[in-house]
Amino acid sequence: MVSLKQRLTQPEIMQVPGVYDALTATLAEKAGFEAVFISGSAVAYSQLGRPDIGLVTMTEMAQVVDRVRDRVSVPLFVDADSGFGNAFHVGRTVRLFERAGASGIQIEDQVNTKPVADVSKRPLVSTEVMVGKIKAALDARTSEETIISARSDAMFTEGIDAALDRAVIYADAGADMIFIEGLAETSERQRLCDALKGRALLLFNLLKPGAPGAPSPGDLQDSGYDIVLFPAAVIGSSANASWRSLNKLRGNDIAANPIAVTELIDADAQSKC
Repeated sequence: MVSLKQRLTQPEIMQVPGVYDALTATLAEKAGFEAVFISGSAVAYSQLGRPDIGLVTMTEMAQVVDRVRDRVSVPLFVDADSGFGNAFHVGRTVRLFERAGASGIQIEDQVNTKPVADVSKRPLVSTEVMVGKIKAALDARTSEETIISARSDAMFTEGIDAALDRAVIYADAGADMIFIEGLAETSERQRLCDALKGRALLLFNLLKPGAPGAPSPGDLQDSGYDIVLFPAAVIGSSANASWRSLNKLRGNDIAANPIAVTELIDADAQSKC
């Protein structure tokens, strides 16, 4: 099997779907995808029926990785949220996920838990704290083939300039891959690619493929990105298929009423707070 790091040296952008269990990973492998992304939000939705606010634990996520690795041979890129704590937690997370079969591990600079009332709010740890987590992850991995990806959500709280500053700092700290969430404009994405291409691998999160204004994988490749994730496609379509099937069994007419799993679960969680 070609490692995730080896595959990402090739010029063609790598397209990776988000999965949440062994079945969806198996389907992705059989569909011809070269790797899968074990999405923290999809695991929270499917395993807990809860929003992605830091409820999934390190050991729960490691169990998902272990089950998926037991079933598929493609590389596993794994969402580790904030690393589940401080730099010491990050080190343990990397060792545990790597043993479970992770080929790449993504750590973000958000605080450990998010506010339920508005999951779009993304308070950040300091740059210094995140650099410490990146270095702890690099020290903890046992294989140089294991990719350490650093994600920043600074676009939502600090703006484009601060997000790009963090990207450069994280790359300088040794992160193999950089992911800045929220770069909606072509010019913003190009600024990141111009600043970091050749210094680190670059990842883009394509939440709504084909939506008006959304870039295509080809567009992203032309800009300089190395990998594109589709984190929500499988969980969204799976939830809608289940919704239609259950309502058909019940005799309900919901043909014009598709369900958005994120909106359903987030609204339900807020109503119970």
